[in-house]
Amino acid sequence: MEEKRITIYDIAAEVGVSASLVSRVVSGKGSVSDKTRKKIQDVIDKYDFRPNAMARGLQKSRTRMIGFMIPHIGNEYFSNVYYEFEKHASENGFMTILYNGKNDQDTEQKILKVFDEMRVEAAVIMGGNADAVAINEEYAGAVSSLNRQVPCIICSEQAEKFGCTGVHIDTEKKARLVAEHLYKKGYRTAGILGGAASGNWCRYPTTRMYEEFQRYAREYGIEVRQEWIHGVSYDEWDGEEAMKKLLENRELPRAVCCINDHVACGAMLAAQDAGLSIPRDIAVVGSDNVRIARMTRPSLTTVAVDFEQMGKLIFDRIMEKGNKNKPRLYLIDPVLIERDST
Repeated sequence: MEEKRITIYDIAAEVGVSASLVSRVVSGKGSVSDKTRKKIQDVIDKYDFRPNAMARGLQKSRTRMIGFMIPHIGNEYFSNVYYEFEKHASENGFMTILYNGKNDQDTEQKILKVFDEMRVEAAVIMGGNADAVAINEEYAGAVSSLNRQVPCIICSEQAEKFGCTGVHIDTEKKARLVAEHLYKKGYRTAGILGGAASGNWCRYPTTRMYEEFQRYAREYGIEVRQEWIHGVSYDEWDGEEAMKKLLENRELPRAVCCINDHVACGAMLAAQDAGLSIPRDIAVVGSDNVRIARMTRPSLTTVAVDFEQMGKLIFDRIMEKGNKNKPRLYLIDPVLIERDST
């Protein structure tokens, strides 16, 4: 049988005083006679009473909690950023509450409402509908409303559309690094695999990467054909399916730029199952530098994100927003890590 948690009301009833008097003794604030204070403190000591952190925070209108929303905890990009952010938050006395938005607008708006009801002191939003190409007005209104109450940091290049500060990897530089690397390695044809650049799952970071990579590919003299572009999602399955569709073409590109490392690993498996050798027959580049990139064979060339830097930058921007700084976008420089897949 679970032991009943003692509350200030239980202590007040046992001592025969009001709950407000017990609260004064617990908080150390307010006037209480020495005799009454001793009676209350004796019962507090008797039960080894510790006030609930959330309740104490609500009394002070400060919960020391930060809400963090991502679309999918299984995607290492999001979990790595959250892990590094949480380290900095906890080191500074904050608790972080993590929610999965599931890329569903209604779910995300409910989570934003929960953040407000829990009186979080700040909120971080990664991916999901904050990355939609066509931002829903109702959703934007919900984010903007919360941002007027507490600092909201959006990990998107579109953050300023919500009136929020943003932290994101520099997509333009990432695309340039990939095109430049392929050019230096002698590849003159390339495809693009993974991600939703059209339809209901269309996401702004994907469309930006598609556009910027093709722009830099033209500058470096790398041909990218429409029939070499495939993708609907961001996981290994999508990488496999995208590569299978690519292999239906009579002529293949010499390299593929994948929207993330998960897609790249799925694409490599499909290519190898079809009898192709990587990188002899087709080279593969990923993005993010998550753990799986180092574990594949061949190991995966990828554009790395400094997750520790990103986590700290998000937390630092939350602290600055407490001073009501104007929203702006902070871009993180990516770094290309060459491995065996190119």
